[in-house]
Amino acid sequence: MAPDTTLNQVLSDYLNALDWLQNSALKSWTHQWTYAPLYLSGSYLKNYQRALHDQSQAPGPASAGVLRADHHIEVRRFSEDSDQCVLIDTQSQRRMATYDTTTLERVHTQDLGEVTVVYRMAYDARSRRWKIDGFIQQLPSGWGNPKLMPHIMLMAELSAHSRHDR
Repeated sequence: MAPDTTLNQVLSDYLNALDWLQNSALKSWTHQWTYAPLYLSGSYLKNYQRALHDQSQAPGPASAGVLRADHHIEVRRFSEDSDQCVLIDTQSQRRMATYDTTTLERVHTQDLGEVTVVYRMAYDARSRRWKIDGFIQQLPSGWGNPKLMPHIMLMAELSAHSRHDR
């Protein structure tokens, strides 16, 4: 297990990245593109920038969604070199607010319920910051329920057969 200072930095940097994602959602796509590498890396950054590009090319009215939630976060499974780890975020009180990006007016709010998502975090030594590096998966709805936990198996490695959809 990593020292408390490292765990706290992963947690702090993750929450800062979420704050940035929320606060930048209504800014220009060039602003988001420019600053995203400060908080995101790897496949997560590539997917984010691809979505920004697609949105900038889309015809019609522009809108943006801002997700807000309460977070219960666990940090686990550091790599041998301590440059990567797994972050499990159980989000409750999730609400997606949709805004018209021209007027900045809220046009819709939707309750999304609770979810647990798993991310890969990577440490960037240059910026001395942990970044969201990849989305791993959304966990089943029973995750965290003490009655169901004996039936959920944690696996660090997948067999070669389980890596492919058939």
